[in-house]
Amino acid sequence: MKYIVVSSRCPFSHDRVAGKEVIKENVGGVATALRRAMEKYGGTWICWGDGKLDGKYLDEDVGKYRIRRVMLSVPEKRGYYDLYSNRTLWPLFHYFRERVKYTDNGYEIYRRVNEKFASVIMQSLSKDDTIWIHDYQLSLIPKMLRDQGVSNRIIFTWHIPWVSREMFETLPESRDIIDSLSRSDFITFHTETYRKNFLDLLDSNSRVKSLVVPLGIDYRYFSRTKGTEIRSYALMDRKIIFSIDRLDYTKGLVNRALAIEELLRRHPDLVGKFVYVMIVTPSRTTVSDYVVMKRELEMHIGRINGEFGSISWMPILYMYRKISDRMLISYYKNADIALITPLIDGLNLVSKEFVAASERGILILSRFAGASNCLDGAVVVNPNSLGEVAEAIYNAMNMGQDEIQERLKRMKMEVSRRDTDWWIKRINALAMRKINDRTLA
Repeated sequence: MKYIVVSSRCPFSHDRVAGKEVIKENVGGVATALRRAMEKYGGTWICWGDGKLDGKYLDEDVGKYRIRRVMLSVPEKRGYYDLYSNRTLWPLFHYFRERVKYTDNGYEIYRRVNEKFASVIMQSLSKDDTIWIHDYQLSLIPKMLRDQGVSNRIIFTWHIPWVSREMFETLPESRDIIDSLSRSDFITFHTETYRKNFLDLLDSNSRVKSLVVPLGIDYRYFSRTKGTEIRSYALMDRKIIFSIDRLDYTKGLVNRALAIEELLRRHPDLVGKFVYVMIVTPSRTTVSDYVVMKRELEMHIGRINGEFGSISWMPILYMYRKISDRMLISYYKNADIALITPLIDGLNLVSKEFVAASERGILILSRFAGASNCLDGAVVVNPNSLGEVAEAIYNAMNMGQDEIQERLKRMKMEVSRRDTDWWIKRINALAMRKINDRTLA
């Protein structure tokens, strides 16, 4: 048995930088886990070739598996990715109804791009292959394959939240999506809430099986990799609060900055006692909504630093850039507190990475992040309550070492047990027909 893995993003792309051809790795948690699965079981990885030179590598042999790239025109990229995936499905499945583009939203182009992917799957498919499709950008593929007579096992992994019936059915194309996904053999979610929301939409004749299989991380890598010393004058003898996020309205970045302001108003004795290192990585830099969001965030940070800071201390050390894995692990290991408070998040792998890497840190986690369902030991907060987040930070700063270590120990046990290898084994059990109905309950 081999896999046909289907995802919007490739494991790496071929690009041109300063006139030279380079390979750019996709370093996300999903890509890392899928690479490990493909290296173990082999097969074909079908994905969107979005690198400048990917057209030269439509069918690429990388050793233990092949990559087949689907190329999109500029109008296809706009309709499929910019409009329907990111301005309709993304806000809808994160409960941002006011941001959902319901009309002129590129749906027909999205459907045609899904057909492109389905065509490449058909060209690549062998009798015993398991088709493993990933996420909301490719929701129409299962039905397209079944309509062409494909009987292979189809597993669909949904990586973002699944919303309530009331929210989902505001989407004009909701029936197309649910009809397609229900033609899979299995669909996996990160939490029981998402699974139940999905089940609420199925009719009694549906045969799709749903499971909760939260994505794991490479625990050994994050726990064993050595970081570098990051202590600088700005951080010297101060508590370090740390976060890293993509620039996105789901992450609650402005709320987080305002919670730091609330903390200093409530506890003025903390002036000069901590530094909040807030790293935001660029995302969708050409989308106007994101440009406005970045400007608003930076205005709040400037105002807060101006009001509470001094020549020798600023409460928020803000960086808008990508950082290396080595530097990220250094922050994980040196941080006293990880402040992970998205407004909603399908899972949030940063919280798991911090737990794996940290030796003395406290995790403050949004109750609306999927990971809060499995990280017993985190300080769970409502990110919409500035006061609750502020008090959680204050209490974390004054928490005893015994309690910190006990909380961290419980979380490390969970993250190490349900790591990347566990996730792959669970999916492989589905592919090998080794899971019965009682296991799915």
